[in-house]
Amino acid sequence: MKQGVLLIAALVLTGCSSISPQECQMGDWFAIGKIDGQQGIASTKFRSYQKDCAEHGVAADFKAYEQGHAQGVMLYCTYDAGRALGQSGGAYNKVCTGALEPQFRLGYDRGRTWYQAESALLNLQKTLQRNAGTIEQLEQRIDDNSKELSVQKDKQQKQKLLDENRNLQQQLRELNQMQGQLQRDLKQAELQFSLIQQGG
Repeated sequence: MKQGVLLIAALVLTGCSSISPQECQMGDWFAIGKIDGQQGIASTKFRSYQKDCAEHGVAADFKAYEQGHAQGVMLYCTYDAGRALGQSGGAYNKVCTGALEPQFRLGYDRGRTWYQAESALLNLQKTLQRNAGTIEQLEQRIDDNSKELSVQKDKQQKQKLLDENRNLQQQLRELNQMQGQLQRDLKQAELQFSLIQQGG
């Protein structure tokens, strides 16, 4: 029992991306399987354990692992776990099957809807912020050119500055129009996200 507790602590702390010779020797495959199941890790993970332990001359016990994994999966496959996975943007992992799937899937779908709405909202905010910075730069360039025009004597240089300002002003108009549409999109996205939040 003590070995099993120590193994569980070690695996939780390390994340068990690989398995050490000591862990292979301890061989609490039920505990390893249960931890993986509780974390929503597919039982195919056993193959990597089997390969690693074989290199250390230790045979992995799939039957014990599978039994532990099945128990862990029963603890994992809940509405809340599905919701958390979807809301974090994680891919649907198909670990929960049969009678365990409906509640997990419901949670995942709702979490995924939340994630997509939040992502759309954040992307719009970032685009608006980025465009605002570009608008500020364009306005500054136009202002700088206008100041230079007021003192510039060379006709060709003046014309060049005038042409540049016309182009900059056109870019500015287009960006301001885009900002207007993005602001409308943002309000819609905020409303949609608010409704999703209220719906739980």
